[in-house]
Amino acid sequence: MSPKLSRRALLGGFAAGSALLSGCLGGLLGSSCTSSYSLEATVVTDPELVDIVTEDFHEHAETVSRLVATAASEGAATYSTYHSIPLDSGDYVEHDGAYYRVERERTETRERIAREVSIEYDRDESPPATGATVFKFDELPEADREAFLATYPSKDFENGDGPRGFSIGGYGHVYPAGADSQLIDAGPVWIRYEGRSFEVTVGETRTVEEETFRYTLEQVGEDRAAFAAFVHEEVVVPLDDLSDAERAVFERAIDEGVDECEPLSDDFAALKERLNEISENRAASYGDQLVEYEGTTYEVELMHAVV
Repeated sequence: MSPKLSRRALLGGFAAGSALLSGCLGGLLGSSCTSSYSLEATVVTDPELVDIVTEDFHEHAETVSRLVATAASEGAATYSTYHSIPLDSGDYVEHDGAYYRVERERTETRERIAREVSIEYDRDESPPATGATVFKFDELPEADREAFLATYPSKDFENGDGPRGFSIGGYGHVYPAGADSQLIDAGPVWIRYEGRSFEVTVGETRTVEEETFRYTLEQVGEDRAAFAAFVHEEVVVPLDDLSDAERAVFERAIDEGVDECEPLSDDFAALKERLNEISENRAASYGDQLVEYEGTTYEVELMHAVV
């Protein structure tokens, strides 16, 4: 089973960025143009439509897999965390070929005492020859290994040799009551992990809020084709009430993209407001990104650049 998670990063409206946009580079860099908008509309096929609404999920892959499998087989799954949540209401996941919408309900909140874990890494730095405490990762107690892995940015080392260095400070981790530890209050120590040396500190305590959630699933498609039909019906927004001038701007966005510095032309400004209305009305779904225009589905990207 390979669960998939909706692109939460796309929720809540069209993307807005501060990067320079190609159509107004000259103005942004050297003239009075300090604010611009860019609009692009890309044709989306049904297979692509499914992939836009759901995508492979990595950071919490094992947790998501367990939650989805449990909720699908038992009707509900429970998860407690004092960090980020792996799934949110309105997310779409795939399980055994069927597609589901996730519902999340908070059932409990409590305070826990966490230790602040810090990790520093420099590719060119090694533990001092004298006076340094060095542990091999596999020789640490289980609770210490869990604290290190919870803080360790494994994704940074997925490709090539990883970063030259990084510093993570104050990550809260709750140790089990009475757990054996060689790191707590030991001061800065060095841990050898996967051929690299990391300087680690587990010290101060602080209070964190742990939340418990109940997850349920609603099937919205028995297979990929059925889910695509659902997305067309419930997520894609018909863009069929544009004026002739707004249509002309949208068709330019389809053909070549539209870039304008502010103040925008009346036609582009009117279309921007129309798209913003879609974003506000569909903030809990992906209708703010996906529209249907004259029988074709498009993924719309409206970018705002400010310098």
